[in-house]
Amino acid sequence: MDYARFNYVAQPEDNITWKGLYPRIGDYDKWAILWGYKGIPDTKDEEADKKILNGWIIDSLKSNPRLWFGGEGQNMDPRAQTEDLGDNAMKASDYGIRNLKRILPNLPEWTKEEADEYDNVQEMYVQVVGQFSRYMGHVIKNVGGVQETFKSIEQPGDVYEPTPKATQKEAVDFLNKQLFATPTWLLPKDILSKFSNPGNAEQITAIQAGYLGSLLSSGRLYRLWSMTEHYGSSVYSVDELINDVNKGVWGELSTGSSIDIYRRSLQKRYIDALGALVNPGAPQPVMTGRGPAVGGDIKNTDIPSIARAQLIALRSEITAAIPRMTDKMSRYHLQDVQNRIKDLLDPNKEK
Repeated sequence: MDYARFNYVAQPEDNITWKGLYPRIGDYDKWAILWGYKGIPDTKDEEADKKILNGWIIDSLKSNPRLWFGGEGQNMDPRAQTEDLGDNAMKASDYGIRNLKRILPNLPEWTKEEADEYDNVQEMYVQVVGQFSRYMGHVIKNVGGVQETFKSIEQPGDVYEPTPKATQKEAVDFLNKQLFATPTWLLPKDILSKFSNPGNAEQITAIQAGYLGSLLSSGRLYRLWSMTEHYGSSVYSVDELINDVNKGVWGELSTGSSIDIYRRSLQKRYIDALGALVNPGAPQPVMTGRGPAVGGDIKNTDIPSIARAQLIALRSEITAAIPRMTDKMSRYHLQDVQNRIKDLLDPNKEK
């Protein structure tokens, strides 16, 4: 089951009726029913049945790609995910966010009930943020993705292939723009002040930190490194990924603009993430395809070397940016992270 509970990509100008907004029986459902119940005449044994069914599968998939089965969403294939729509998670999620931006300002009015102490609006706000986070999850699975297309020997092509490089870069660009650039639209003071203590940490910080950590996790980077070893420059590399994330997370270094509180927190976490790659701990299990997870010991791969080089380059950029930074808090922050990088690169040096 896909568990797509509603059509979140539909836009007002599409003029889609309610029938097009909720799940219904589709091509694959009908196919699954045929598979389970259609009779197979004139066969004498299981082997004969198997040959007929295999030919039926191959012919059916050729004529209708919508019948493709992508597993149960437990592998690394971004095409097989629950609660996602379409064949491009970035485009679908962009449409979904447009709808969330329409919903959020209306929550106080749409949830209003007599004697309610803002419980309704709080509950719905949490759901909006959760849906936003779900979209980020759909997108991030493309990075380091491994497409698994079940085939029999009669069918051409490979079973396992890396997610196309362009798709992975598109996913990182989406995360840079929609998540790592502070999503201020999710922080409406007039709504949050009704139920959220301003002294509490915001949900947005936790979401940013979680996905940044996942994006730069040793498991994901190990998959990218392994695929680069196998396919060469045609696939997305660890160095390219960190370069692309760096551009999004540290954009203020080139513009000289002030760094807001969410970005300062994110940038510190970025340094922590790269520091963990420079000095890796125990190997983490890495899912590479069908079957059990395998160990991903990055210590003796190129990943620590790449992370160290990236931190050295970043430290130089920060050093050059500090004199240009006119905002005092931003300058304090850059001085701090400059020293953090220094300590990570040479932890034994006397301070």
